[in-house]
Amino acid sequence: MLPIFPVDGTLPPITDLLLVLVFAFAAGVVGAMLGLGGGLFIVPGLVVLFGVDIHLAIAASLVSTIATSCGSASTYVEDRLTDLRTGMFLETSTAVGGLAGALIGVTVLASQAPVLIFAFIPVVVLAAVLMVAHRPSDVNPDPPHDRLADRLALGGTYTRRSGERVPYRVTGTFGGLALVGFSGLGSGLLGIGGGLFNVPAMHSFMNVPMRVASATSIFMVGVTATAGAVVYLFAGYLSLLLVAPVAIGILAGSVAGTRLQAKASARGLRELFVGVLALAAALMFVRGMGWL
Repeated sequence: MLPIFPVDGTLPPITDLLLVLVFAFAAGVVGAMLGLGGGLFIVPGLVVLFGVDIHLAIAASLVSTIATSCGSASTYVEDRLTDLRTGMFLETSTAVGGLAGALIGVTVLASQAPVLIFAFIPVVVLAAVLMVAHRPSDVNPDPPHDRLADRLALGGTYTRRSGERVPYRVTGTFGGLALVGFSGLGSGLLGIGGGLFNVPAMHSFMNVPMRVASATSIFMVGVTATAGAVVYLFAGYLSLLLVAPVAIGILAGSVAGTRLQAKASARGLRELFVGVLALAAALMFVRGMGWL
């Protein structure tokens, strides 16, 4: 178990810090590939594997999500995968949700760690269900017209692995706004970065291609996580001994993940997305039941 605040003022064992660093690197790789920001893995990993208090894990996860966003977003923007217009539109909802979730986490649920642990499970299961219910093709070439999306000129083109340029048109803006608002709430409350619902909202509801949705989500989660991290900072839950190896590891992993994402298929990303969600939910259930 990692001693986050040693009573004698000494540092935790270097082996523990290195293990956290390696774990964070792996979380950064997968988080960047899927547009999750890494927080989905950081929280259950720190709680289950290292015995960290969930509030400290959430705070560290939010900071790591900011690091992932910084490390990956610029690469995706440079590769023209990020839909900046759609991302900025959705941020109006998810940032507010992130702030609200963090405030609930440090006030109403400040002494309710088991509640937060079990709340994590239905959230990730719902995200997995949303992703499984995807369309047969990556995008619908003729989706229903959405007045708001048309007025804001949301949509664009993306490049498939074959090199083919494919146009897409955004639809379902109001449903997408509602879902990413819930995503922001989960980000601030559980430290999951927001990508859990950003990606399904854009891909399954708004007709954004999977690769574009993942890249755009990485751009969005940094802003969302910042709103929540500020609240945890003032509440005293940010531990530099924990945040430093997590942020460094996940930043390095996110840079590697952006390169791997370019080689993955949309179907492979969806399957990986669902698989890691199932694993995270199982780990948190085991921890909540006291079996670990």
